[in-house]
Amino acid sequence: MKYRAPTLFLTKSLLATLLVATLLVSSSPVAGQESQVLSLETHIPLPNVKGRIDHASVDVKGERLFVAAVDNHTLEVIDLKSGQRVHAITDLAEPQGVFYDESTNRLFVACGLDGVTKIFDGTTFQILATVKFPDDADNIRYDARSKGVIVGYAGAKQLRKRVEGTGGLGFLDSNGKKTGDLVIDAHPESFQLEEAGTRLFVNVPEKKEIEVVNAVKRTVLARWPVTSAQNNFPMALDEAHHRLFVGCWGAAEVACLRHGNWEGSRVP
Repeated sequence: MKYRAPTLFLTKSLLATLLVATLLVSSSPVAGQESQVLSLETHIPLPNVKGRIDHASVDVKGERLFVAAVDNHTLEVIDLKSGQRVHAITDLAEPQGVFYDESTNRLFVACGLDGVTKIFDGTTFQILATVKFPDDADNIRYDARSKGVIVGYAGAKQLRKRVEGTGGLGFLDSNGKKTGDLVIDAHPESFQLEEAGTRLFVNVPEKKEIEVVNAVKRTVLARWPVTSAQNNFPMALDEAHHRLFVGCWGAAEVACLRHGNWEGSRVP
């Protein structure tokens, strides 16, 4: 079977959510005073990488990019200075979420097929720890308060023997040790944490909602319905202006919530 190898297209700021970033800039008080346009800096072919790629994480100091090649079952390590792939971690069961922790030089990789999150040394790429979640480990976020990471996954009903909730958030410390779980109504997609507060916002497209979570107490505070669109997957938080931007696949929209209420701006 023939296939086309994926190619990375990088802008100078490495923005993956260009539309959401544009919305944030255009809605700021200084919009129009100084316009900055993203420009393509380079493209990096990934030969012998089959299928699609998923999440990525950047090592700013080391000028490296870690890319989850989910269909290829590899994590690709890109040297941004030379624009070349320099290493690949193989035999991963559909890697999806990626996070590089510069403070510990550890690399967290969440795999969807077996629900495993693996922690690697960021230099030798030797495996340091493994955490098994029930199923479909996906998005990873860094929690600055605990200096740990949070992993979204599926199958929490099996974990807790509960009737409700088929998704979850797993909390890991910087060494990769699991410190707790929080059951979510269904598989969580993108989620974002406040920097100044303790809330965590979770897209739950299967339930057409956004769950608001207290990340410290690990409790669900509220459920905001997503009724005018479907498949709310991407998310960006504008904490300074109390706005949450949510991308919806079904209607190809980016919508904005302020204090839990949908604002008038909806961008097709």
